[in-house]
Amino acid sequence: MPYYIAKVTFETGEAKKNGDPILHTAQFLVPAESVLEVETKLAGYLENSAGSFETVQITKSKIEAVID
Repeated sequence: MPYYIAKVTFETGEAKKNGDPILHTAQFLVPAESVLEVETKLAGYLENSAGSFETVQITKSKIEAVID
């Protein structure tokens, strides 16, 4: 199964002095067969952990396997 790297920006729940939300960018390694599957998995993973999030980039990774 191929791996994708997804870059996601989400609100931390904190605000700047001017009231704008503080955004955090994170990267996730997601095993999936398609970009749509990556988006679905991210939505499920971040459903209860982030207020609002935006997937800004999804790229196919050169990683062939993750070995535990």
